Amino acid sequence: MKFYPINIETQRLTFTKLEKKDCDNLYEIYSNKTAMKYGFFHPFTQIKQASKMIDNSINDWNNGVAMGLGIYCKESQNLIGTVNLFNFHEESKRAEMGYILDPTYLDLGILTETLTAVIEFFFKDMNFNRLEADIDPKNKKSASLLKNMGFKLEGKFKERWVVNGLLSDSEMYGLTKKEYLKQIKNLKLKDKEG
Repeated sequence: MKFYPINIETQRLTFTKLEKKDCDNLYEIYSNKTAMKYGFFHPFTQIKQASKMIDNSINDWNNGVAMGLGIYCKESQNLIGTVNLFNFHEESKRAEMGYILDPTYLDLGILTETLTAVIEFFFKDMNFNRLEADIDPKNKKSASLLKNMGFKLEGKFKERWVVNGLLSDSEMYGLTKKEYLKQIKNLKLKDKEG
């Protein structure tokens, strides 16, 4: 696949390819134990880990493997999180999504705003058909967010990951373009009615 430069904007946020200048902010997020509580790898302990993540993200983007998008606050222009599209299967028109947010910005609707914009981009601009998200079942806020975005719980996997040395289960959520468009149509109808 070939990914082109993108710049998605919402009322409070912009989303674009991660860059080297984001290293310090990325380290702050990925070294934060609260942010990484349900992550599938250990929190960062060295800034070079953030630098390597950015290098890998840029390389994956350039090679059409994954899209690592920074979530930037318009007001401060700081990186406050990431949303990643990866495991693309071009023929089947599907991919996976993952996200993380600086805990300072939790419970402000930032992830809802983020997923709304990224999902729309994925289905409308990229013209894909299916988006999946794999989460830790203990992460109730993430499960609730995905359900509110129209994702359906499609499977549970026992002891799929090792997180901080412990076996961890996994839940797979999915959203198809048809379900997404139906949801958007229903929201528009509700707006007209109310």
